[in-house]
Amino acid sequence: MTRFFAVGIGSLHRDARAEVCDHSAEVSLDDADAVIFGLPTAPFVLEAYRGKPLLDDHQSFEYTELLSRWRNELHAVVGGGKTAFVVLTSPEIVYVETGEVKQSGTGRSAVSTTMVAEQSNMDALPYNLDGVVPGIGDEFRVARRSQVLHPYWEKFAQLSQYEMRFAPQKGLVPLLTTKNPNHVVSGVVSYQGGGHLVLLPAINLRDSKGVNRGGSAYRLNSIEFVRRLLEVNAQLSGGPTSPPPDWAQAGKYETAGQHKLREELLKVQEAEAQARRQREELLAALEDGSVLQGLLFAQGRLLEDAVVCGLKLMGVEAVRIAEGESEFDAVFTIDGRRMLGEAEGRDSAAIAIDKITQLERNIAEDFARGDVVEHAHGVLFGNPQRLVDPEERTRTFTEKCMSSAKRNGFALVLTHKMFEAAAYLEESDDSEYAEACRSAFLAAKGQLVEFPEVPGACGASTNSEASAIPGTE
Repeated sequence: MTRFFAVGIGSLHRDARAEVCDHSAEVSLDDADAVIFGLPTAPFVLEAYRGKPLLDDHQSFEYTELLSRWRNELHAVVGGGKTAFVVLTSPEIVYVETGEVKQSGTGRSAVSTTMVAEQSNMDALPYNLDGVVPGIGDEFRVARRSQVLHPYWEKFAQLSQYEMRFAPQKGLVPLLTTKNPNHVVSGVVSYQGGGHLVLLPAINLRDSKGVNRGGSAYRLNSIEFVRRLLEVNAQLSGGPTSPPPDWAQAGKYETAGQHKLREELLKVQEAEAQARRQREELLAALEDGSVLQGLLFAQGRLLEDAVVCGLKLMGVEAVRIAEGESEFDAVFTIDGRRMLGEAEGRDSAAIAIDKITQLERNIAEDFARGDVVEHAHGVLFGNPQRLVDPEERTRTFTEKCMSSAKRNGFALVLTHKMFEAAAYLEESDDSEYAEACRSAFLAAKGQLVEFPEVPGACGASTNSEASAIPGTE
């Protein structure tokens, strides 16, 4: 019996004769006789660079490794004389950190720049497509050498749409094009040893176009989808080209032994589906739980999210405000005192005077709003030397920054110190400790916020003398 693996094809009905897994599964495609593969999706992030998502260091490593792993797996499939079908959904480009840090300048003006590079989900393929252009359409032209795709296309032409097109290229036989014969949307690449890579346009097995309406359409489409692909695979591999017809799969022709095995298979598939759901829920919870860690190493929007999360754990409802050209990282109230926060992270330097200036402007803009009747108290959340282990950091806020904060009565917060307090509150319901944290904000007028020592913490105080060493301009 042919073992057909479906990787990253979440739209298949469980009755389809395929072994389904997602991209995170540690599965070997060596066990498969044929494979259908969907392009991976990059992790969701809020940070952007040049208009595209920017993955952090951890996400960059994991995503690059995932793409490399599946490229190697698919290369082994086609290199081993088997067929790999790939559904070409919209190409997705993100920026990833390369691990290289470029140094410029010397002494106090030294700047470290983390290098980034483009990464596409197309990099999971064992074949490099040139001239890829994203764009959705549903009018196809069948190429002259497309007979191999006929069993599939006669059934699924109406359920397909192309989400990318590319130029004709060496080694790839076009199967389908747009109205323009030079814009290929489906093709096949043959490899030494008899393997094939078949590129297919996107397909909707749930039938949103209204073809074959009915509760069973999705199930029947999924079953037929796998059957037709296996027929294409048989043609390519030179095997028998007539899989069992639909009527032969009806229940009345099934033997008792087949029925028992099908029931056992259904139980296994249900257990696998439940395990996948639990895994996705745990991953989502882990992703949410990692927000607070941004207080240690983040900057930009991720640091702002971490600050808001930390404040909420301390019993403070904080919101981010964006109105017109005005953006305030965190606006909150403690014991009737309205506060406006500005968050800043620096790779290797102290937080400088420019952020105090920014905070002053923000407070003036905030006061100019119609619903505000008094000036807010400023709070500067700083994450200096964010790429350095918090225990090894030697810089906080520059002398000018601290002097200006004192003149304005602004509170200064070291976010890695805030993390220690917030992490404790995440695990406990210590309302007294939370109140002490809020009081620390109120007490810090022109000074560093001294969070209370975490109950049960060993060693030196969490607000050690070393942490208050200022930087220099």
